[in-house]
Amino acid sequence: MLKNHRYLLGLFWGVAIFIIPLPLIQALATGMNESSSSILGIQVGTIAYAWMLFVIFVSTRPKWLDRIIGLPSMYFVHGFLGIGAIVLAYIHTLVNLSSGLIKLTGDYALWILIGTAAYSILFLSGWITDRIHWVKLIVRFLERHIFKHETSVWLHRLNLVATIFVFIHVLLIDYIMQINSFALTFYLYSFITFLSYSWFIVSRYWRFSKANVIEVKDLGGDMTQMILKFSKIKIGRLRQYQPGDYVFISFPNLEKMKEMHPFSFVDFDLKNKQIVLAIRGDGDFSRRVAQIKNGAQVLVDGPYGTLNNQIVEQENSKQPLVMLAGGTGAVPLINLALRYAQEKEIYFVWTVSHQDQLVYRELLLNLAKKQNKFHYLESIHRLNPEKLSKILETSVLENGYYLLSGSNIMMMGYKKMLRKFGITPGEIYYEKFSF
Repeated sequence: MLKNHRYLLGLFWGVAIFIIPLPLIQALATGMNESSSSILGIQVGTIAYAWMLFVIFVSTRPKWLDRIIGLPSMYFVHGFLGIGAIVLAYIHTLVNLSSGLIKLTGDYALWILIGTAAYSILFLSGWITDRIHWVKLIVRFLERHIFKHETSVWLHRLNLVATIFVFIHVLLIDYIMQINSFALTFYLYSFITFLSYSWFIVSRYWRFSKANVIEVKDLGGDMTQMILKFSKIKIGRLRQYQPGDYVFISFPNLEKMKEMHPFSFVDFDLKNKQIVLAIRGDGDFSRRVAQIKNGAQVLVDGPYGTLNNQIVEQENSKQPLVMLAGGTGAVPLINLALRYAQEKEIYFVWTVSHQDQLVYRELLLNLAKKQNKFHYLESIHRLNPEKLSKILETSVLENGYYLLSGSNIMMMGYKKMLRKFGITPGEIYYEKFSF
């Protein structure tokens, strides 16, 4: 279970951390005659730059890589290497002293990286807000009144400015750029990275699928259902849509909604070229969704996701599949349930804070009536070991494999809870969506 996915994810980590910087490090080692301490500092700085370039490449959301390891995993490596690059860059400044424009460009890059990293950790990831409740409340307040979604996206792009400063910083160091093998690799890495990012920005004008809003419906529980009908989409792109996937959408003609935002879809109608989204009004972008009028133009980037092709399709159909959904985390799992209810033994457990948040309750109950292999269960408030053991039979608990979907803190808690029942990490899968 999940061995192939974990192997590929481990390979991705290894390539990102070790393989990518290796040609630059090797070129320095063979071309420098400086003291060992100087070489060490330069190599540390070189690794930091290689990681910065890789972070930029990952931000282009390569679909082929997403289908292999998943975009959330890619973004986790993105964040890890971003922090690692800052640490190495700081060590580089301590070991290798410089002056003039060389020092100035290096210092500018470091301070920009520190600033954007601190902001991103608070506003674009759940590393702190998922673990410290009062910090989460402060961040949400600031997001509502000051740091809107578009602001956060643009501030994060300052990493590009920092990388350009580092590029100039290296160009100014004559004795480094005189190493031909290093200079060639340095230019090649930089060119490929900036070319891929430029293509990512420019190609969106024809790469994104185009759709129109044909229905906006209040589901209750602060949830809005939106149906999009594609007006322009390639046939090949249509066939890429799979259960459990998600898409990035933006509204090019609406203020403060022009930057992409990810949402899972409840269902996808291949024949009629329609997609059904269920969106809870948490952030400034998602709260505006309820006010959108029919006919509004939408840009769609996707699909993304690994729940179907990497997880569900690869598993033994005789092994029960347990879906633990929290709140709006039910959305991608509903799509999977609709697809596999006839083929697999599925136990769908939906936990919410309030009864009115079970907005697709009737759909799931009807599915359970029609399909003997599908079992729908629900719980008000989060599960604990006692509740779970009452809801699921012991044979299902011990022999099933698990898909978790919900808030990051919920999924971490459920993963810890499942271990108490002897469920190994290899039998549990979830995707984090706090990009």
